[in-house]
Amino acid sequence: MVNDELRLRPVLVLPNDVARKIAAGEVIDRPSAVVRELLDNAIDAGATKITVEISGGGVDNIRVADNGCGMTEEDLTLCAHAHTTSKIREEDDLLSLATLGFRGEALSSIDAVSRLEITTTRNGHDAWKLSLGKVLPSRLAGGTIVSIDGLFDNFPARKQFIKRASAETLLCRQIFTEKALAWPAIEFRFSVDGNSKKILLPADTLLERSIAALEPKESDGFFHEISGAGTGFTFSVILGSPDVIRSDRKNLMVFVNGRRIMEYALLQAIEYGTEGHFPNGAHPFGILFITIDPSLVDFNIHPAKREARFREAGGLHHAVSSVIRDFYRRYTFAEMHRGESGQGGFDYPHKDRIGPAFQRPSYPEMTAYGAASYTQGLSSRDPDVTINGAPRAAIPDAPLPFRFLGQVLGTFLAVEKNGALFLIDQHAAHERILYDELWSSSGAQELLIPYRIETSDAEENRQLEEKRENLMKAGFSLEDEGDGIWLVTSVPARWKGTQKDLAEELLDPSIGAERLVSHIYASAACRAACRDGDILDQETAKDLAFRAFALGEPVCPHGRPIWIVLDRDELFRRIKRT
Repeated sequence: MVNDELRLRPVLVLPNDVARKIAAGEVIDRPSAVVRELLDNAIDAGATKITVEISGGGVDNIRVADNGCGMTEEDLTLCAHAHTTSKIREEDDLLSLATLGFRGEALSSIDAVSRLEITTTRNGHDAWKLSLGKVLPSRLAGGTIVSIDGLFDNFPARKQFIKRASAETLLCRQIFTEKALAWPAIEFRFSVDGNSKKILLPADTLLERSIAALEPKESDGFFHEISGAGTGFTFSVILGSPDVIRSDRKNLMVFVNGRRIMEYALLQAIEYGTEGHFPNGAHPFGILFITIDPSLVDFNIHPAKREARFREAGGLHHAVSSVIRDFYRRYTFAEMHRGESGQGGFDYPHKDRIGPAFQRPSYPEMTAYGAASYTQGLSSRDPDVTINGAPRAAIPDAPLPFRFLGQVLGTFLAVEKNGALFLIDQHAAHERILYDELWSSSGAQELLIPYRIETSDAEENRQLEEKRENLMKAGFSLEDEGDGIWLVTSVPARWKGTQKDLAEELLDPSIGAERLVSHIYASAACRAACRDGDILDQETAKDLAFRAFALGEPVCPHGRPIWIVLDRDELFRRIKRT
């Protein structure tokens, strides 16, 4: 509780040393923040070799040495003063930042809460040392060495929140690793208490650097680098195969122009692109590196530059999710082909695969056999369930091109075909059939009570306007009522969904206009398809298997394979039979 004496105190100007320490706390909250700021400066200086040494978790000492361009005596005299920087000159420079540092707060903030010493030289001539506020001649072959002693010794209120040395060391190492990930051409070295812990030699690719820096438990062959582009930006993504499964999001990272940011929408775009390839609760390995026109992104919204604001976020999100989705789709096809033929492998062309607006996927048309519908759904409460009200397509009089073995675990249809055992995922197969039927159908149905969609801001309104044309071509009629209110007055004749379903999909920023209708159809098909545990009668199961083999592409709309194949050799290998 605040007593009356404190409430009645007059307003005073804080002493400079108190104000500096408070301001420093916005930028320097622990040793890892010092490491971050000093690494930014070294990279901005054009260094090709950077060494980070810490002791006592970084509280006792932090030393960062680089071979960058260094500073002159005049630069060194000013660099630790508040708001001094070589990175910007005027306000408009903030609109096109091309450096990691720019605020002019880092060295001043560090100096306020530690004993700062800097030795530097410009091109190996006339070295200088800043110590105890004085600049004196020194000796140094090249670059800059920054040494920090006694972090927060003069600021006990901050120091009491510092963790144990081992914990602070881990945080410093994490920052070191993040900086090294985004700058593969630079050599990075990290030492703790006099012991070398990490040496990262220059790498030719982001993939090579990512594997060296993160040391995943899987072999190198499980990881791939793909790329894409859009208006004003390019990007690369390091992805693990579907076999690289993580229980958390620690291996999901986003870097923009060389700095890591916490951007939920872009993390969501990565996971959206992997949808269907990982079990529920599991996450992919995905590191996104974006290079964007500096005028299209604003980093000046967080003291530590951990966040960013994009001028046109929708196109970037869509490009990322589309390229990742295409990667996993191709990977799945390659693996299925390898399973059937015993040959082949995965060779992803590192290209952007974004297609034109409102183009149905180039899958072969469904055969006449695929005309019947399963939209009535199935129920697992009866031992033998048929498709109520939906006519089953007539199976040809000729013998089936497979031998139906039965339903397995309430989830798979077991089929023998071409000398191999196929396990068909009944939900994925049914989902794909419904999805293709939605694409092949035409016509719209008027809604008696229009769906009401509300946008939260001008950006959502703009994105919905961009998606409107494609939605109307598919049969969704949207009317802009103004003030962020949209009415959906009609929907495609065969589409089934609620207002909530549609609103979530229309307002998702990671779903671009080109993919929106496909995503809506995929979600509708998923909701209507039979589920795990639904018991099918034998004729229904055969019918579903026959349709599955007639599909143009044997993957569900989310990219998961509809079946797996175990040939004779694989089965013999599993039971160790020769």
